[in-house]
Amino acid sequence: MRRLRPKQVHENDFLALDFLPVCIEIVSYAPPFPKNIWANSKHLNLIGASIEEYKSYSYVMYADDVEKSLWEHRYQAVQEKYRHILERSSIEHYRGGKKTAVETVYTPCEVTIGGGTFMYVMKVHWPIDTVNENEVNTTYMTSLLECSPYPLCFFTTDGHLITCNPAARQVFGKTIWLQSDIFGMGERERRGLNVADMQFSGSFRIERTERRTAYENMMDALTADGATFEVDLPMKKQQDDGTETAWYCRVFAQRQKDPVTGEPIIMVSHQDVTNLRKVEGELGRMQMTEQTNKALMNQDSDVAGSLLTLLGEDWKFLENQQENMQDEMELEEAMEWESRTASGVTLGADNCITQSQKLKGLRLCLDKADDWDFDVFELEKEADGYPLQVLTWHVFQKHNLIDEFNLDRIKLINFLRQVEAGHMENPYHNATHVADVVQSMHCILSKGGLRKFVSRMEVLAGLLAACIHDFEHRGFNNDFLIKTQDDWAIDSNDKSPNESHHLASAWKILRNPEANFIHRMPHAQQVQLRKLVIDMVLATDMAEHMAIVSRLKTDLQKRLENPDDGIEGPPPENLKTLVLQGAIKIADIGHLYAAHHVHVKWSERLEEEMWLQGDVEKARNMKVSFLMDRDKPGVTKSQPGFVDFVVRPLFEVWTACFPEYRVLLDRIETNYQFWKSRETRSGTPESTKSQDQAEANKD
Repeated sequence: MRRLRPKQVHENDFLALDFLPVCIEIVSYAPPFPKNIWANSKHLNLIGASIEEYKSYSYVMYADDVEKSLWEHRYQAVQEKYRHILERSSIEHYRGGKKTAVETVYTPCEVTIGGGTFMYVMKVHWPIDTVNENEVNTTYMTSLLECSPYPLCFFTTDGHLITCNPAARQVFGKTIWLQSDIFGMGERERRGLNVADMQFSGSFRIERTERRTAYENMMDALTADGATFEVDLPMKKQQDDGTETAWYCRVFAQRQKDPVTGEPIIMVSHQDVTNLRKVEGELGRMQMTEQTNKALMNQDSDVAGSLLTLLGEDWKFLENQQENMQDEMELEEAMEWESRTASGVTLGADNCITQSQKLKGLRLCLDKADDWDFDVFELEKEADGYPLQVLTWHVFQKHNLIDEFNLDRIKLINFLRQVEAGHMENPYHNATHVADVVQSMHCILSKGGLRKFVSRMEVLAGLLAACIHDFEHRGFNNDFLIKTQDDWAIDSNDKSPNESHHLASAWKILRNPEANFIHRMPHAQQVQLRKLVIDMVLATDMAEHMAIVSRLKTDLQKRLENPDDGIEGPPPENLKTLVLQGAIKIADIGHLYAAHHVHVKWSERLEEEMWLQGDVEKARNMKVSFLMDRDKPGVTKSQPGFVDFVVRPLFEVWTACFPEYRVLLDRIETNYQFWKSRETRSGTPESTKSQDQAEANKD
């Protein structure tokens, strides 16, 4: 909040202040108790006291916890940080019995008195009846405002209402008295702007919203005479029947001077621009569609279908292009409809028909993305080898995250392209595996059970974390990186080298202006999103596996199984994070509950990747890690033990907390029996090696 310049008051000014028609006090709120310094005649008459009685007044008798909190806040906010406070309260007569309702402004004040200069607080009380006395000075403004069809208000620079016109009273009600009222702020949003709205039962949370940010930006902008500020804000309007309607309000503010007192004032005008915003939004959408369709014609023919999906365009777009292409080419003979492939082949009508057919196959594949039976290898084929960007865009659209968080569509596409391009052609840790994890995370977030723990922000964070959780993975586990003193291990101080690199590299892409799709989100939301993503990606390190399983059992399962333990109500943030960490771990090993043929394919790919690391270890004369020697049985020979000792404990506590996911444990059991039967036939049980396999599988 903007710091104020303290008012300069000399003791010679007290005589002039004594003639003002408002009550003025000068008080020190320095600990341990406030001390009265001076008050004008208007205030002394109101409380029925002499100046000597006023100065000797003791605050000790009122030193309860609430009053102490108020004193401390006034001291810190006004006397130390040079800010103003506006509140409603009442002043009690010293002789008792009589109370006067007032509106009080607390302002920092530098007072020169008795040869010294001191920092105090000036309190200006506005008794309700004083408002009537001031009406004479505001009649000229009111007469100008009456004829305006737009809500117009005049405020002092500390936010106190001077006057407003009938249009403003009709929109905002007759009780308007703060600038924050006309910004449509609720109680949480205005906390810290007005002491009367605070709850002094401990710490309180200020809700940082678009309206609050706009209000603070306005006050920062209006520091000089003639300065202006304009913003469009979503508002809610109370109807006569008690219902609320949503509308867009264009706020225009200008700093002026009061022609009577010369004091700075702020004029605020409002205009309902709801319909205008709708028209602007529709025009913007149409323009985006037109630009998108033109851009598609310049893309590689191999990814044209994928890009259509990425951009959320009509599935019939290519078909319509096919019908209209001939007419367009006749009208503009010089224009060639082509898509530049790597070999420079032109995309003509035949290719357009082929792309349309491919797009139908891609649509059918994406329609299955809500099911546990999803086959990511089918998506890899239908998306022309770009499964990650296609699927991530699809689930972002499915959850309406782009519109809800006002994400930049074009920059999101750039981000997804760069992330997919950054995945290496490893047998297992590749873009297709990451797409598989994104799909599993989507199902986990969509199929119920987590609603109490997952808000819209957690959904966005969960899908983004899944999208980047293996970015630039090179096919080596953490243990190998640490033993070889790899740069990634050095940079992370041997703490989750892979996961730390995935996060850092992905966020560097996000910092690029061309790929920063969250740039329109409020800063506080960006900070919250980053923290959640970090916590989730770090949780995919298998070294954290048992600790997370233990916390799920002790912290989450206990809470859900014992609702009478006095821990009902909204879950704390650390518990929400724990649930998300569990969810991404469930998603990261999603192939264990995939369809049998998909699961077997992933298992074989994992085995090959582990053998490749073993080959490197042999070439470096290192001890070959467990299950990584291709001359010995690999990971496919030890699946039952891995499931028994590593996987099953996680899924058992997860399904105990969220029974909706019991189907996953059943699907794991089906694949488990397949490996168990192979183990029995080979006569080489491997269950005792599960702990070693867990180490071998560390990311």
